[in-house]
Amino acid sequence: MVRMIRLVGIFTLGLVLVAAPSFAEESATPADPAGVDVGSEAAPAADPVPALPLESEAVSAPAAPAPVAPPVLKPITITFSGEVASVAAAENPPMITIQDRYGVKKEISVPSEAKVTAGTASKALADLKGGDKVTVEYTYDVATGKRTAQTITVGEAATAGS
Repeated sequence: MVRMIRLVGIFTLGLVLVAAPSFAEESATPADPAGVDVGSEAAPAADPVPALPLESEAVSAPAAPAPVAPPVLKPITITFSGEVASVAAAENPPMITIQDRYGVKKEISVPSEAKVTAGTASKALADLKGGDKVTVEYTYDVATGKRTAQTITVGEAATAGS
């Protein structure tokens, strides 16, 4: 049944295509909109290129897209293990540079509220020296690229997970 409908549709389409040219030949003379025959004068061809606006005509610019609010960049917490490369306890803010086993160095600021521990004992940042094995838990501010230490753990056990 569907096949028959398709054949009828194709056949009908073929008739329309065949009949269309003969219909165009019959109405070769243009007619007045009122239905009066104008004669065999050819109607002027339509201009294929649209006219450009004159300078006096206002051309509206496309509307600018609505501004998009930037995403909120929140600080993330990272744990980094390695050896102390340098300590600058006298700077403001104090800084520590840690180098991991792959040679990656990270400079991290150490605020006064950061905890520095060796086992159960607390230490001062100035007590750390080059070559000490440490694990630093710090926040990385994605917006500014700054690293701020939260805790520094000193000792062999500190690097066991890295």
